[in-house]
Amino acid sequence: MRTFFGLELPANVVIQIADWRDRQLGPLGRPVPPANFHITLAFIGEIADGPLERLCRAVDDWQEGSQLQGAQLLLDCPGYWPRPAIFWLGPGHWPDPLTQLAKKLRQLATAAGARRDRNPFQPHITLYRHCQPAPAAPVAQPGIVAAYSHFTLFESRQGKTGVSYHPLQHWQLLPPQL
Repeated sequence: MRTFFGLELPANVVIQIADWRDRQLGPLGRPVPPANFHITLAFIGEIADGPLERLCRAVDDWQEGSQLQGAQLLLDCPGYWPRPAIFWLGPGHWPDPLTQLAKKLRQLATAAGARRDRNPFQPHITLYRHCQPAPAAPVAQPGIVAAYSHFTLFESRQGKTGVSYHPLQHWQLLPPQL
């Protein structure tokens, strides 16, 4: 089973992102289906059922004592990574607790047998894959607000029409303090 931890995006945010992408960018590569929009926190990769169950218990145990809160992200920063040829959208700034959450989930995944992820955490939503050459900057910058109140363990499944992501388990975060 191929898995990862991520943030699900509310349906209205998915629609806003897809609309902005389609109006501002046009065809650049292989577009990611809006149903697959998410923010990856920790990639696990292939994992057997036993280690996955242990990982979920470890997340349960850690999360019981965690004081991490949900928050909002302003998706205002398009970006491009040439090496994987990915065009993405993410926040220019994000709350430190989101980085802490990603770091902890990566640690727990590594302890369960996942490969250690050495890449710096950059929350983002992949909009296009196989995007070469680098796209021109969009005319209008986005300013889409995405709230999150939980994180999710997803399974990545390969099908006849491509990859799809399926939620396996959710963990609630504390409500944000206003």
